[in-house]
Amino acid sequence: MTPPPRRDLPTYAVISPVRDEAEHLPRTAQSIVAQAHPPVRWVIVDDGSTDDTAAVASRLAEAHDWITVLASGAEGERARGGRIVRAFNSGLETLESIPDFVVKLDGDLFLPAHYFQWVAETFSRSPRAGIVGGSTRVFDGDRWLSDATSRHNVSGVAKAYRRECLQEIGGLRASMGWDGIDEYGARARGWQVHVLDELTILHYKPRGSKQQWVKARWEEGAGAHYMRYRLDFMLVRVAYRMLREPPPVLGGLLSLGGFLHGRVTGAPTVEDRPAAELLRREQAARLRSMLRLRGPHAPTPRLSGGGPAFWATGGLRAQEPAQPPARARRRAGPGA
Repeated sequence: MTPPPRRDLPTYAVISPVRDEAEHLPRTAQSIVAQAHPPVRWVIVDDGSTDDTAAVASRLAEAHDWITVLASGAEGERARGGRIVRAFNSGLETLESIPDFVVKLDGDLFLPAHYFQWVAETFSRSPRAGIVGGSTRVFDGDRWLSDATSRHNVSGVAKAYRRECLQEIGGLRASMGWDGIDEYGARARGWQVHVLDELTILHYKPRGSKQQWVKARWEEGAGAHYMRYRLDFMLVRVAYRMLREPPPVLGGLLSLGGFLHGRVTGAPTVEDRPAAELLRREQAARLRSMLRLRGPHAPTPRLSGGGPAFWATGGLRAQEPAQPPARARRRAGPGA
């Protein structure tokens, strides 16, 4: 039996756009049902599945009255970006009222039972926390590897938005790049983005793994155009991907092609000017830093008391200076 939401923590709803997740959705549901601080509502949006996803979701809804299932009505091939956001928005519209925060969650994850308790505590203790999420590890068929995208940004597979922040940024943009421009929009308005490194998400499929790599790389370039990437920064990014990410050379070229196609054809770009201006300023700073052999990202705001991993035990006693080992103290002598 699922415990009720904790009254001392912010409430939340989960919205999961899913397509062909019959294999993984039961595992995700198991972790949601087991949450120490469960959601008030979980809306599963079936986005045109061709397997038994709808049936799996329906059985979950029959077993738990706080789970609802919605069909997006979309058909055709799997697509990232705009289609995912439209499915998310259709689920958001079904909520009678928006709780304290809303979570966009994929259907192929596993979360520890304390996951949303720690996310909720972060929102509670940090009034300007706008977007919060854990760090992601991806199974590559052999090992669990850290997802590089979750080192500095909250991964799009599990993003929690404070209600007021989501409203201020105008909701999520129905385009590739939605899970990047949202953070720039939030930070441009004074909200903080917190990646909780100590809170691990297991992601059972690499991003875009069910999409042809040709289309995926092209769409990533189109998304960079939508976000208004600087051309010089995009060229550096493409060069890196050509050398370091599979498939070598061709993947980077396709990404560049999607970007240049958008520029030449005048494809739409994000209308959130503060977000785009912040992105371009930070890209310029990163390029200057690279020339000095340093490549910092935007500073990550620190949470007081060591963050949620310490809050349950009274916080990190950072005010106490670290003591050297006893052996070192003896060697230094009484006057050291």
